[in-house]
Amino acid sequence: MRIVIVNSLYAPHIVGGAEISTQILAEALGSVADVHVLTLGSQKRSAGVQVEKIGGVTVHRLPHHNLYWLGDSQGRGTLPRIVRRLVDLYNRRLIGAVKERLQAIRPDLIHTQNLSGFGAAVWTANAKEGVPIVHTLRDYSLLSPVSSPLSNPALARLYALTSGAFSRRVAAVVGISSHILKRHTDAGLFPDATRQVIPNAVEGEIAASDKDFGRKPLRIGYFGRIEPEKGVRELVDAALACPRDVVEKVVVCGEGSLRQNLTDIVRHDDRFLFPGKVKPAEARRLMAEADVNFVPSIWEEPFGRVIIESYQVGTPVYASAVGGIPDAVWNPAEFLFRPGSAAAIRDKIEAFYALSGEEKRRIQASCLQHCRKFTQAALLERHLDLYARTLSRSRDYADIPAYGQVH
Repeated sequence: MRIVIVNSLYAPHIVGGAEISTQILAEALGSVADVHVLTLGSQKRSAGVQVEKIGGVTVHRLPHHNLYWLGDSQGRGTLPRIVRRLVDLYNRRLIGAVKERLQAIRPDLIHTQNLSGFGAAVWTANAKEGVPIVHTLRDYSLLSPVSSPLSNPALARLYALTSGAFSRRVAAVVGISSHILKRHTDAGLFPDATRQVIPNAVEGEIAASDKDFGRKPLRIGYFGRIEPEKGVRELVDAALACPRDVVEKVVVCGEGSLRQNLTDIVRHDDRFLFPGKVKPAEARRLMAEADVNFVPSIWEEPFGRVIIESYQVGTPVYASAVGGIPDAVWNPAEFLFRPGSAAAIRDKIEAFYALSGEEKRRIQASCLQHCRKFTQAALLERHLDLYARTLSRSRDYADIPAYGQVH
C-alpha cells in the first residue's frame, strides 16, 4: 500500500506536538507501507520540490507559494499574518503543485494532518483520481486561523464555511480526542465521513520511577508553555496558598509570556523553581522526581500528551476538565478539576497529600497500565484497520462534487 501524508511542517522543523505525532505515525506506517510525506519548505518557488529520506519515509518539501513560510512566522506583523491566512483559503499554485506530486506518487490513500499553509482546498487536488482521503484533527485551524482561543470571529467564520465545503471530499475523519472530533462535526464539517477517535501515540519507555510513596511534603511539577490559557497562574496561586508542610517544591518547566511575572510573584518563596525549557530527557527526569504533576489548562487542549509522558515515568497527573484532556486522564472522576480555579487545584493538592503510601503505589501502577493504550503499536493497528475499512468502501469518490476543483 502506498500512503501520502500531508502536514504543514515535518522534521526537523518541529513547532509542537502535531509535528511529533505526524512523524511517529509516518514512521510507524513506514514499517508496513510505502509512505510519502508532502510538507512545506522554506525554499523559493524556483528551487522546486526537495526530496529526502527521513526514518524510512520519503519527504517531499514543496515551496510554500505564499507570503512567507509557516516555519518562519516569528515576528511577523498582523497584516502579513492575515494575508497569509487568506491565501490559505484557496492557494491555486500550491494545490496545483500537490496535484502534480500525487500524480507522480500515485497513492492508494491520502492522509492529511494539519493543513495550515496548504488550506482545506488541498482536498480537491486528487478529485479526478478519486483516491480516498482520511483527515486527522490535531488542532482547531479548520475552524479558526489560530489554534489558541479565537481572536477574530469574522475570519473564523470564513474559515469554518470554506473548510465545511471542502470537507465533503473526506472519506474518514479522525479526532485525537472525542472533544476535538465533536467540535468539528457539530460545526457541520465532514458530513459524509466515517468518524473515529484515535489518540496520539506518545513515545517513551514505560518504567515506574523509584518513589518513596510515604514521604511528605509534596513535590509538584508543571511542564508546558507558561501562558495565561495554560492555567499556570492558577497553579502557582494554589501552591502558594499551601503551607510548607504540604508543598515542599514546585517545578515550573517551560517558557512563555507569564514566566517573568510569575517569577516576581514568588520571589520570596524559595519552593518555586523555573528551569525554563528543558530537553526531553531532562523533562522526563523532572517528571519522575515529582510526586504529582498538574496540567491546569484553561483553553480547549486537543489532547494531553504531557499527561501520558508523566504516566510513562510513573507520576500521576491532576488536570483540568477541558477539551481533549479527559480522554487522556486515568480515573477522570478523581483526577480532573474545574478549569481556571486555583481553589479547585488546591483541593486536589490537599487530596493527594492525604493519600496513604499504599494508595499512591496503586495509583502509579494504574497510570503505568493506562499509558499502554497510547503506544506506537496501538496507533499502527488502529490506523491500518481504518485504512482497510476506508479502502473497502464502494463509494465512487470521483463523483463527489469538488468545490474549487483544479483541472
